[in-house]
Amino acid sequence: MNLENEINKIANSWLQRKKEGLTEKEKDEFSLWIKNKTHAKAYAENKELISEFLNLDEDFISEMQNEVLQKENIFTRSKYIAASIAVACILIFSAYEIDSYYSTTYTQDYLSSNEKILNIVLPDKTIIDLDVKSQIKITYYLNKRTVILEQGKVIFNVSKNPDKPFYVRSGNTLIEVIGTKFEVVHLKNKSEINVIEGLVKVDYIYNKKGDKKTLSQLKRSQTLSINNEGKVLNYGNIDIKKIASWKNDIIVFDKMTLADASLIFERYSNQKMNFSTYELSQLKISGKFSTLHYDSFLEAISLIYPIKYTKNASLINISKK
Repeated sequence: MNLENEINKIANSWLQRKKEGLTEKEKDEFSLWIKNKTHAKAYAENKELISEFLNLDEDFISEMQNEVLQKENIFTRSKYIAASIAVACILIFSAYEIDSYYSTTYTQDYLSSNEKILNIVLPDKTIIDLDVKSQIKITYYLNKRTVILEQGKVIFNVSKNPDKPFYVRSGNTLIEVIGTKFEVVHLKNKSEINVIEGLVKVDYIYNKKGDKKTLSQLKRSQTLSINNEGKVLNYGNIDIKKIASWKNDIIVFDKMTLADASLIFERYSNQKMNFSTYELSQLKISGKFSTLHYDSFLEAISLIYPIKYTKNASLINISKK
């Protein structure tokens, strides 16, 4: 694709996105992009093209035919009519194709608070499960399926469709699949991908233009953690039985600090944990716990370590015995 075609493609993308409504971030990006004279010209020309030719109708075609019929030469007249209609049809089709390419076929947002949302069935039979305090935005186009994971934990069981790849955006991480089952966790500045079955491609988006580089292709029983700066924090194998254990109200800790474990429990209990010293927060814990019974976790750490806890409605204080 040459530079002119690429600029026109981006211009058409902006036209469609403006039609759907820009976010504040996108408005800033568009303002920066349109400052370029070449970009501004392409944007104006494509806007005019779509405006004019999406409104073409049969009366317009008939009018062109009537004008041409006044020509004396029948042969010339026939060629002119055919050419005029062909050009009009091509332009109408081009404008329609541009509009359709970027038009959405399905949109839906989901937000869970203190309860999970399970077995969400999408139009293509893809199934999604949301953990508590999770938020996603789903948008389907003619040529692709996209999900933005704003926060939380989600299981995707994606129906296979080679013609419409499935994308999940988690921070600056982009996950691409055709048909597979996997979990994505997006908490704070980190994204984690755990594959249950199939193949998952993971990219890192490294600038505002959306340019990306491929980090890995994950397969069954593999996991990858990455922060928003593109640093890989963890890569390796994972026990499939431990993936998305939250769906069954279970949390599994493997040598995790009490500070990190408390943050996970906070999602399910709405109770924050306060440590009297930094050293206490860095003690390690392993085991399987129920998200429905926070007390069992507190009792376990008080038995393992010489610590005690006191709690009220929203705060749990941890200190030495």
